[in-house]
Amino acid sequence: MKDRISEAGIIEDRELAEYYSRMAKRYMGIPCKRVLSRIRARRIEKGKAIDVGTGPGIFPIFLSKAHPGIQFTGIDLSPVMVEMARGNAVEAGVGDKIDFRVGSAYSLPCGDQSLDLLLCINTLHHLDRPVDFFNEAARSLKEGGSFVIVDFHRDTSAAFIGIFNLFWKFFFGRHPGAKRGFLESVYSSYTVEECRAFLGESKLKNWTLYTRTIEMWIESSG
Repeated sequence: MKDRISEAGIIEDRELAEYYSRMAKRYMGIPCKRVLSRIRARRIEKGKAIDVGTGPGIFPIFLSKAHPGIQFTGIDLSPVMVEMARGNAVEAGVGDKIDFRVGSAYSLPCGDQSLDLLLCINTLHHLDRPVDFFNEAARSLKEGGSFVIVDFHRDTSAAFIGIFNLFWKFFFGRHPGAKRGFLESVYSSYTVEECRAFLGESKLKNWTLYTRTIEMWIESSG
């Protein structure tokens, strides 16, 4: 297993951002449905929610259409990605329902105990201070609020990494800037035990952590 290699960069290349946006709209339907199933399992149909590291906004757009009673905010460090997300929301007919803005995982744009739901999909590996993020999530969530955090885990098997890297290259890797995107994300992700330690050190409580092949899911328990 390789040592972690930080991947904290912000996408500023508009052409690359547009490429990721197109690919996400084309291929992220199944991941969106998987996250939706976890939200429905918690019977969340209304309230305030935030998507941390929203990228082109695919998840909050999909979820907002499925549950219009949930008021989403999507944040990303990349102004270019935020612009893409706003355009995608208008295209999907929910431009007036989602607030996309530039924002940091370490300083969420919401009051204390104000969120019913927090999402963070494939963003944790970009964060070099995961404990600070988990603490910020704990500050922002209402008592009994739900969270779904999904990312890769670096200690997944080499065979799975190889197989999924081939899928990535076929579906997403046609742009030169995206060709190594999957491997860079995996090698910058945390191991399961590292993440357990970060969670244990943080103020975020009532969590459960489990793996699905290359993915690590952290969800509110109960």
